Amino acid sequence: MFHSAVSLTAPIEKSTLDGFASHPNGIRDASMGRVNNFDAVRLLAAAAVIFGHAHPLTNTPSPALLGNSVQALAVKIFFVISGYLIFTSWTLEPVLTRYMRKRSLRIFPALIAIILFSAFVVGPALTALPLAEYAANGRMLHYLKNIFLYPVYDLPGVFADNAYPVAVNGSLWSLPVEFAMYLTLPLVCVIGARLRLKWLLGGFALALCAASIYYVRLAPPAAHPVFYGSDLISALDVAPYFMIGAFIAQAKLEKYLEPSLALFLIGVVALVPPSSAWAGEIVLYAVLPISVLSLSLAAHPVLSKAGRYGDFSYGLYLYGFLVQQIVNHLAGNKLSALENALVSLPIALACAALSWHYIEKPMLALKNKKPVAALVPRTSE
Repeated sequence: MFHSAVSLTAPIEKSTLDGFASHPNGIRDASMGRVNNFDAVRLLAAAAVIFGHAHPLTNTPSPALLGNSVQALAVKIFFVISGYLIFTSWTLEPVLTRYMRKRSLRIFPALIAIILFSAFVVGPALTALPLAEYAANGRMLHYLKNIFLYPVYDLPGVFADNAYPVAVNGSLWSLPVEFAMYLTLPLVCVIGARLRLKWLLGGFALALCAASIYYVRLAPPAAHPVFYGSDLISALDVAPYFMIGAFIAQAKLEKYLEPSLALFLIGVVALVPPSSAWAGEIVLYAVLPISVLSLSLAAHPVLSKAGRYGDFSYGLYLYGFLVQQIVNHLAGNKLSALENALVSLPIALACAALSWHYIEKPMLALKNKKPVAALVPRTSE
């Protein structure tokens, strides 16, 4: 099991959208006729992942905030948004088969495309091995397990000489965690409804936060437990943010979320920063969801138009790491972190646009949705 790429998006040294669940035409509060900034926030988060990854990929120290790297914070932003939107989707149509159909159509088509592209185009083009040896190597087929959300990070002979060697696409680690949250959320909601425990979701989110603080910050195990190829400590680091986002939707706290509140909280943290990593994470549990959803639910004349040409955030997240490794390989590992990010971003964005228009959007059209106004009283899924 190749674990090293996991560290790229986890907030601590050893340890991903999804926020990727969106309506093909952007996100709109149909009942109020109000557009919002979800597309822009997710696009900015995906770009931040590329900027953050550029540092370890060029062997450069990573900037950090509240004990989290830039890319870790960006992944947590995705999880907050995803939890909020996916809860809305489930409660509006709590039918497990239709719910999972929507989730699968959003996640898998683009994922399958990039896995096949990596294994059968990038690999043969850039491997240091003879093509016959590459094709016969079992690791090439093993890489296809990513289609089934089993993380595999290496292809035979690919990127072995990069500054961050071997890893083809470290961003893939977060997708199994995201999908696990998709499965967990309906279960918690159904149990809460059956037992008439209205705030079970909030209690579950709180329990995840407590477990994450203990196992990720206070007493991380010497050997991280792994299930189905995924590092459970890294998963536990981001899972609370999904459930916090879902709880905010359940409790209908949107009416209290304003950009001014977000700015106030950010200002307080800047003036009085937490003194320890675990305290910083506790602060982040409050500040990040409030800030992200306050900005996302607001409307801005420029930001609200970010999705006019499509939702490129998922594709940008999927292709960013791969493109950055290719750029490093072709540049002989001579670029700085900023140079790598600046060169890689437009290339990854072009790949994301192609993925959206030729793969993701056509697949989303198969969701068999009801009219937007009927399906989405607050925000689209």
